[in-house]
Amino acid sequence: MKFRQLRAASVELHHAIVWYRDRSPRAAENFWLRVMEARRSIAMFPLAAPLTSPHCRRFILSGYPYDLIYSLRKDEIVIVAFAHHSRRPGYWQSRLAES
Repeated sequence: MKFRQLRAASVELHHAIVWYRDRSPRAAENFWLRVMEARRSIAMFPLAAPLTSPHCRRFILSGYPYDLIYSLRKDEIVIVAFAHHSRRPGYWQSRLAES
């Protein structure tokens, strides 16, 4: 199954990587590797992550205060958000209309 990432999710990911890179290039690289590992896991087992809303699932990026929020479509996995744990829960739900 292919992935598609909403623009807002791409911005969140970029900001997180920049934040980590400003503190430690290794931390930024490890965060990126964790995101890629999450994508592989989701591709293999798309239904494994728990539902966080009727249409989205939440994959916890262990070791980091982020969740990868995604929605399953007929022929793709849509990444809706890279949600920091300090943000208001469900702030990304309005993005589902874009997906």
